[in-house]
Amino acid sequence: MKLLDSDIKQTSPIIVKVDSEYLSYLHNFDSRVRLKKGRPYVGLAVRINNKMYVIPLSSQTTSERRKKGLKKRNPLTTTFITASGEEISNLLHNNMIPVPRNMTEKIIIDPLKDTYLMNEYRYLRKHWVEITDKSLSIYLERYDKNSCRYGFLTAICCDFKLLEEKSKEYNTKS
Repeated sequence: MKLLDSDIKQTSPIIVKVDSEYLSYLHNFDSRVRLKKGRPYVGLAVRINNKMYVIPLSSQTTSERRKKGLKKRNPLTTTFITASGEEISNLLHNNMIPVPRNMTEKIIIDPLKDTYLMNEYRYLRKHWVEITDKSLSIYLERYDKNSCRYGFLTAICCDFKLLEEKSKEYNTKS
């Protein structure tokens, strides 16, 4: 199901899948754009700078990262999604990307089959305002040289404005 203008002006979460060729195109300009080899790139659609952005969902939890010898993700740029008091996935705001509507597919959740996604969706719906505020804050501070977080965010976030330009170019080519 393709997204409509009314969808991206939503007041509740929409989970989408992003076209893999489009991801590969963006990755050519910013290596922080994550490619999902052999699996779909799934994320949360939000509206930033009058564009649709997708914040990637990662199923790698903090406990799984620690087993691999990795540190916990930074809470400034990550939303830790929980169900029944247990972390089940993460939203990676630093890796969010602008995506034209025609490069997404809305995911319809069947509550009887997709209990994992349903738990994520419940969390996203409950914390919707905080999630969208966090995304906007990261977007703005990424370019605000007066922000105490500017250097940190520049180092770990995608170059959102560059990706917006490349997204626009891609969409006019398609």
